[in-house]
Amino acid sequence: MSEQFNFNKIFNSNTLRGRANVAKATFASVGLIYVLVKMQRRSAKRREAKLYCKGCQKKLMMNM
Repeated sequence: MSEQFNFNKIFNSNTLRGRANVAKATFASVGLIYVLVKMQRRSAKRREAKLYCKGCQKKLMMNM
């Protein structure tokens, strides 16, 4: 696998392209964490809404 994916070559801090790859990977990881946190919070609100009556559920879901 080291022959196919050379980590040091792709994320080389001495080249402009390597630094750009580091920045892209950082932005992608931050974006992924943001999406995962939003999904987790949304599912928690849905679980909480199931504890209430149907009318209250609709009000809680509208506020999301």
